[in-house]
Amino acid sequence: MAAASSQPKNRMKSKCRMIFLIVIALLSVGVTTQAQFNYSSTSNSFVFFDGAGRFVFNPGVNNFQITSGTAAGLFGQVTGTYTIGTITTSGSMSTASVTGSGMLVIFDGTNNLTATLVWADIQQIGTGASLNIGGTVNLAGVTYAGANPDLQALANVGSGATVLSFTFNPAISLSALVSGSGSNQTSFSGTITSATPTPTP
Repeated sequence: MAAASSQPKNRMKSKCRMIFLIVIALLSVGVTTQAQFNYSSTSNSFVFFDGAGRFVFNPGVNNFQITSGTAAGLFGQVTGTYTIGTITTSGSMSTASVTGSGMLVIFDGTNNLTATLVWADIQQIGTGASLNIGGTVNLAGVTYAGANPDLQALANVGSGATVLSFTFNPAISLSALVSGSGSNQTSFSGTITSATPTPTP
């Protein structure tokens, strides 16, 4: 009888041991969290259209500040020269591809986050315009050695997407921005999101 009554206890111990091992295995799998935060241009900083089909961000240093998340208050900059391609207009919306590359840099006071930046496209409708309208991954080679959680999360994935928007009031067409026949600079704001994280063994 004693041997028979011990079998359920042994089975229960085995089940508990199995559950414990599963929990330990799950805890041992590192999961990278996703980062998302907003930014806006600093005072007297602009996206500048040169009238010859190109745009840059002026000045070249500290041209934006992060406004949300754990990195809120940190400064950064977008650099590079970007060229607007052939414009397609459908109704009141105009779009074009964008070529060229630059860098996105964020300063935490000790360490810099750096990433290569491209803009896939530009869209203009009414008074508003935006870059990378589809939110495609356009930040690559992200590196960061500091301790800020949002910047760490972005660097841990190694890539991300930034979308940027700006307005002209009254409205200025995309063709006017390209040709230089409209106002050539405006403030901007945007969002940075890390690429979809995956579990790491």
